[in-house]
Amino acid sequence: MRTLAVVLLGLLVLAGAACQSPTAPPPARVELDAAGRAGAALEAGRYAEAVGLFREALAPAPANVALRYGLAVALSYTDRGAAIREFQWVMVNARPGSQEQAEAQAWLSRAGALPAAPATSSESAEPERRGGRAVLRGRALFADAGAQPEPMPRLQLFLVGEPGSPTKDARYNLRTSEDGSFKFPNVPAGSYMLTNRLAGQPIWRLRVELKSAEEKQLDLNSGNSVTVRDDYPGR
Repeated sequence: MRTLAVVLLGLLVLAGAACQSPTAPPPARVELDAAGRAGAALEAGRYAEAVGLFREALAPAPANVALRYGLAVALSYTDRGAAIREFQWVMVNARPGSQEQAEAQAWLSRAGALPAAPATSSESAEPERRGGRAVLRGRALFADAGAQPEPMPRLQLFLVGEPGSPTKDARYNLRTSEDGSFKFPNVPAGSYMLTNRLAGQPIWRLRVELKSAEEKQLDLNSGNSVTVRDDYPGR
């Protein structure tokens, strides 16, 4: 969590440098001062004080992503439920690919609180398939060396559009059924990463190419785990 605080301080320093102009109106300076005090309180471990200061700084600028991210970090030490709401706001409203969005997503992933993508859960009713959309299905089984493979029930899986491709903004997630099976319906054709973790060390990290109207079968097992095949090393 200290890493989040360090990232936040860096963001606030950059924000301060951008705002220090002789022609900047007084309200911008008041906001910067409050944000600076909030960042200092967070770094010093005065989390309840930091929450109050971030809320003060946000009063005139409620859509400021850096400040909302700072509030989320401070709340993560004092109020988990409120922190989840703030991190989810940051994940939705931050610039795609920004550091705030990446850190918010990583925290929510660790907390098991990533926003669910509508109609992609194996428990929800499958919507009518639209023309040209693809389907990715399979089953997740795994075992330690020498052991019999076992289904992995309730395993969270993510299908994420590949950066720099037409699917770069696409993101789907679901949990496997009790027998380890999964199905991503209505997925636009294109390139994706299939993984069970967006932060930390995953079991699988595979590149999947889906063609228009294709129904692809891809089983997850020890033979295509990251120890054997990692399509996104270092990610």
